[in-house]
Amino acid sequence: MDDTTAKVREKYLKSGYDSLSDLEKIILILSYSEREGNAEISAAKISEIYGNLHTAADSDTTFLMKECGISLSSAILINIIPALRRKAEIELVSKNRLNTAENAKKYFSAYLMGRRTEYVVASAADKRYNLIKTAVLAYGGFSEVHFPIRLILDFALKNEAEYIFMAHCHPKNTSAPSASDIKTTKEISCAVNSIGKSLTDHIIVGTDGAVSLREFDDSLFNKITNYTLSKI
Repeated sequence: MDDTTAKVREKYLKSGYDSLSDLEKIILILSYSEREGNAEISAAKISEIYGNLHTAADSDTTFLMKECGISLSSAILINIIPALRRKAEIELVSKNRLNTAENAKKYFSAYLMGRRTEYVVASAADKRYNLIKTAVLAYGGFSEVHFPIRLILDFALKNEAEYIFMAHCHPKNTSAPSASDIKTTKEISCAVNSIGKSLTDHIIVGTDGAVSLREFDDSLFNKITNYTLSKI
């Protein structure tokens, strides 16, 4: 083990992960999967190409291997970072009730962070807005993904939901709702109402954060008195 790698590991053990610079974090990860002497060189290349670990983690595994000269094991370790972070964030925010637009934005931001393609998810909540279940209903390129209204209704009925939330992500774009997002939200809201349930909100997660469509245009939804919107 070279001196730089040894110092990084020592710093990590003494002061924790957050004490490391971005380059040091990459060195630490690669030190467990690259042959001796290669971790520091490869980490410098990753830092040069991507700028930071978060951006590298969103890259394709094959591209990481080819452009940065790292092993498959190293590329996989870097790629699973968003998944591990997402799991930790979800566990933290899922303890909160989804009774405010702010809580809903935090929850779905955690659930959809790090996704490389568009995902459509639905969540069921009871009458006190306690989370019952969340499920992925569709994913892929947005030109290929449609909001499966029948699956949404089946999901609501099977989980005995009082309230239904929808969310989807714009992995490469801002959270600004498109005309299609608005039109589809209205259709879903009407369909959910037809089975005696309520579509509480539709959250869009983008590169700049999250948007609540109920806050954006309340007329898309039936009125709900016990769901708090953020103060603007």
